[in-house]
Amino acid sequence: MIEKLDKIAKHWAQRKPLVWDTISTTFLSTVGKGVGFLVPFFIAAWFGVSQKTDAFFFAYGLALFLANVFSNVLASITVPFFAEMEDQSRDLQQFTASLMSIGGIIVTLVLGSFLLVSPLFLPFILHLPTEGLHLVNVLLREISPLIILLTWTGILSGALNTQKSFAIPAISPAFRATITLVFIFLFRKPLGIHSIAYGYVLGELIRVLTLFFWAHRKGLVPAFPFRASLDSHMKEFLKTASYQSLAMITSGLKPVVDKTMASWLPVGSLSVLHYADRMYTIPVIFFSSGLMVTILSHWSHRYLNEGSEQLKRDLHKAVKIVALSSLAIIIIFIVFSNPLTKLALYHGAFAKERVSQARLVWICYLLGLPFQLLGILYGRAHSVLKETVVLLKRALLINILNIGFNYILMQYIGVAGIALASSITAVISVLYVSFAFYKNLSSSKREAVF
Repeated sequence: MIEKLDKIAKHWAQRKPLVWDTISTTFLSTVGKGVGFLVPFFIAAWFGVSQKTDAFFFAYGLALFLANVFSNVLASITVPFFAEMEDQSRDLQQFTASLMSIGGIIVTLVLGSFLLVSPLFLPFILHLPTEGLHLVNVLLREISPLIILLTWTGILSGALNTQKSFAIPAISPAFRATITLVFIFLFRKPLGIHSIAYGYVLGELIRVLTLFFWAHRKGLVPAFPFRASLDSHMKEFLKTASYQSLAMITSGLKPVVDKTMASWLPVGSLSVLHYADRMYTIPVIFFSSGLMVTILSHWSHRYLNEGSEQLKRDLHKAVKIVALSSLAIIIIFIVFSNPLTKLALYHGAFAKERVSQARLVWICYLLGLPFQLLGILYGRAHSVLKETVVLLKRALLINILNIGFNYILMQYIGVAGIALASSITAVISVLYVSFAFYKNLSSSKREAVF
């Protein structure tokens, strides 16, 4: 029986490499991030909803905003560049080392500047008492190393994904989440809310070391990875990455804006928004950690070898799969939203009267699930084409619309209005980015003809 299953697996890996990589990576990511899914719900049970959790989730949101600007950009942008370098037999080790060095320096400078100015502007945007604002600044300093570590995680994951070594990057979040949960459990009483910040940093450090060890074994990074070389290829990378970095800064502001505006509502609204967002993120991560990771590597290689028409066909197939499967997920989650919300949050220190509020916020988020996933797909296609300026324009448009929808809808349905605004802007986002993709594709064809 085992030999028969092994033959089937090898057959699929050879005949349908994208399908096999997607299935295996999705499975490993589900296992890897399954533990991570538990972290916010343990926090809900151990710390509940309070001014302290509001302060932590705002600080954590800001840290993720800065981290995502660099780590997500590097994890996605590096794949097409690594694929091109591999095709041209260039030195991948030197490129990876340069990225880790230059990326670390840039992130450290940005982070230091941000920590210096944050105490000056936060009082103007956050509606928290003085002790709450002070706690936000303290927590920001404590969790700030996470931003540098996530940057290196993005680089190492991108390098491994290019080699189609999806397994370790997919499973590695389990190491981080396990260390985080154990640390919070052991130190939640002596350290209080600060144990969450320290736990996340320690967990990510373990993850970086794991990815580095595996990338070094694969010959993708030298034993001492911090040596910079600003050659022409690196300059081209930095130019391309700068557009997507600006796009990530702009789009990354959205959750920060949402949390900021949630702080204008009654105490605890920010925490409820975060818990509901974590529940919504589960299906998003399920797709983005499997299909969205593997397609970037496969699409990049196929685009280099077969051209834009192949990219278009690959995108159409992925759109059909994602649209149908995400619609099924929405229906199931909404039908069973009451028992699922209770299962996730109806424990420990979490106030029972907040459960129904969290459920409504979660449903409002779920309505935009297919559109957010389709937006990610089209974003991946633009990354393959290196048309990252489109992502910047989209992010600017969505942020402006999101603020307006937030302000209007929160007047009527409170914190759920912020979630509903996210769903509405997701629809507009996918319309914009899909139109831009086909427009750019048509332009490239005309240029090829002439």
